Amino acid sequence: MISVIIPTIDAEDSLVRTLSALVPGVVEGLIKEVIVVDGGSTDATLEIADSTGCRIVHADASRGLQLWQGCREARGDWLLILHSDSQLGEGWMDQIHLHMRQYPQRAGYFRLTFDDPSWLAAFWAEALAFRARWFGAPSGDHGLFMSRALYDAVGGYKDQAAYEALSMDLALGRARLRPIPTPLITSGERFKRKGWAFSQIGKGWSFIAYLMGFPPKPPKRA
Repeated sequence: MISVIIPTIDAEDSLVRTLSALVPGVVEGLIKEVIVVDGGSTDATLEIADSTGCRIVHADASRGLQLWQGCREARGDWLLILHSDSQLGEGWMDQIHLHMRQYPQRAGYFRLTFDDPSWLAAFWAEALAFRARWFGAPSGDHGLFMSRALYDAVGGYKDQAAYEALSMDLALGRARLRPIPTPLITSGERFKRKGWAFSQIGKGWSFIAYLMGFPPKPPKRA
């Protein structure tokens, strides 16, 4: 049924929570496999993935390449893309079943929330929700769920240094994207390290630059 693809690099602090939310789907038989595509972790990420029965694929530390390789390896008829620090909320299986029955020609993204109670975190989540709904550009933190047939039809992920999620959004187009009301709880730690305001400004400028045709810089390892 579903192949879950999770790109990782030094994700030991969050991966267990991400995987634990998927357990009911594995027990029910909804999830066929979980593929962890690792970009060279030096912590316990691979041990966690192996001990929980995930398939492990090794790749360079580039999320676009990791997702491309993970989806290429996937054997399911449906693909669920999650970041390693994102945890699906209650009711996700019911919503996934609904999407599979009623919206097979569309890709779904989840309702992003952060595990940070600050107003800046809430504002950033709302800003990204606005971008997703009105511009057809959900971020990678929203997750993505689509059929394998749709993934192949739009050409899949590309090997690029950054903005692989936006590239996929543009390939799908707004008409083939729909919000899934299930919350996806994502860690705000990487935003807090830089400061929420600075992160918003920096991402905003780089987003505009990408749309104007400037190639993204290679990601820095945390």
